[in-house]
Amino acid sequence: MAKEIPLNDTVTLSMLDKDPYPVYQELRRTTPLVRLQAIDRVILTKARDTHYVKTTPDLFGSHDTTTPMQRAFRGHTLMRKDGEAHLRERSAMVPPLSLDTITNEWTSVLTLIAHDFISELPRGDTLDLKTAFAEPLAARSLARLLGLDSASNEDLLEWAPALIQGAMNAARDEAVFARSDQANDAMDACFRSNMERFLQAPNSSVLSHMTHMSDPLPFSQIGTNLRICIGGGLVETRDGLLTTLYGLLGNPDQLEDCMSKAKWKAACEEGLRWVAPIQTSPRIVLEDTEICGYPLEKGQTILAAQASANRDEDLWKDPEKFDINRTLIRHQSFGDGAHNCLGQNIYRVFISAIVLPMLFDRFPKLTLAPSETVQFRGFGFRGPENLPVTLN
Repeated sequence: MAKEIPLNDTVTLSMLDKDPYPVYQELRRTTPLVRLQAIDRVILTKARDTHYVKTTPDLFGSHDTTTPMQRAFRGHTLMRKDGEAHLRERSAMVPPLSLDTITNEWTSVLTLIAHDFISELPRGDTLDLKTAFAEPLAARSLARLLGLDSASNEDLLEWAPALIQGAMNAARDEAVFARSDQANDAMDACFRSNMERFLQAPNSSVLSHMTHMSDPLPFSQIGTNLRICIGGGLVETRDGLLTTLYGLLGNPDQLEDCMSKAKWKAACEEGLRWVAPIQTSPRIVLEDTEICGYPLEKGQTILAAQASANRDEDLWKDPEKFDINRTLIRHQSFGDGAHNCLGQNIYRVFISAIVLPMLFDRFPKLTLAPSETVQFRGFGFRGPENLPVTLN
């Protein structure tokens, strides 16, 4: 007979926001499948279980029209679709982000973008790399990849949080939706103007490819799925880069190893493992089933916590530590199964082959500013609130 799912009423939203990792560590040890009263969700914290949920689409799906995301994004996004509907919309964005296109097109484009930003950083100054570098770099590179050249960095940095806050607006606060509505109006105008331009002058961007498909998606779905790229892509790029930089700067011996032996790929992967930019992934139970002997009912929403899976002691020794020299095991920060992140290859090339080596070539003695504290926040999305450094 199936066991009753345990209820945890001691974990608070504040704990999950400020530092969920001690919580996850205890849950992995005691109740790896548990209902957290603070979020009213069953959450899975062991790597084997999160992987199983994400790679068993017959039992665990993503199709959900009940979340605030549909209202905030003006449509039903591919992230909340399964099967043929998901595949058709995903396929519309695959060619511009393929390894061939990255090699033949995007590497040179992104190298120039990185060079422009890094060369403008003032040598000898102390500043916050989040606002002075990571955010505008993520915005500009994303705009080029998506084909939103008419959008400014400030536009994307306004749109992304408006979308994320709207998608997480469980209380359905109309003031929050008003902000996403305003951003959506601006995005739709941007999408349309760039699509008109691509009819005359196509390029390798995502929007150009979607514009020229033989069987194009409706504009509503083009816009809805570009919004996913704007919201998630900007935050993941910014926070993944900042986390990796913080890990390296906090471990000077590892940074020296990177600089002398070009271990930037290992650093990139370890940053993603250490603090997953997107911490959890929801799934819908499609049929009554069990995990670890506990019953899951059809229609129930569960959370797979890749943030916890990435620190599972069954896979990694001392998983709380940042260590670029650990044995490489596939982390779950980019997801598993049909919904794995489309942008993972471009992120890896951009960060490990371009940004990190270029930044430390210009500033080989880059250090954390000693007088300030770096703080990480966030339960759904997580990254440093700031990264004060001295540019030496």
